Amino acid sequence: MKINRYITRGISEQLSLNLQILLWNMVKERDNQDHTDYLHIFKLKEDENILSITHEQEQPTYKLEYHYTNYVRNQNALPKKVYVIREDDVDTFYYVMLLPEEY
Repeated sequence: MKINRYITRGISEQLSLNLQILLWNMVKERDNQDHTDYLHIFKLKEDENILSITHEQEQPTYKLEYHYTNYVRNQNALPKKVYVIREDDVDTFYYVMLLPEEY
């Protein structure tokens, strides 16, 4: 089944394509499990050459941390948080990746 995914202007401007793909893959992996929340929260943190991503959901409580070494920082600062929201429609659903201030 094809899943429609959308990004906002803020995501387009502040998140590299590689990072967008990585977050989409985390959403896909999580949504393969039963009873997942409509809201995915990603907290991003850069340290020297390490990127830490915390993936959280509220219902049911879920938290998984990822650490990527040999990370090369972009000249632009990463957003601290990214949301991915699943929108359920009558006969379909889609995802939107956005920054908290765009919510």
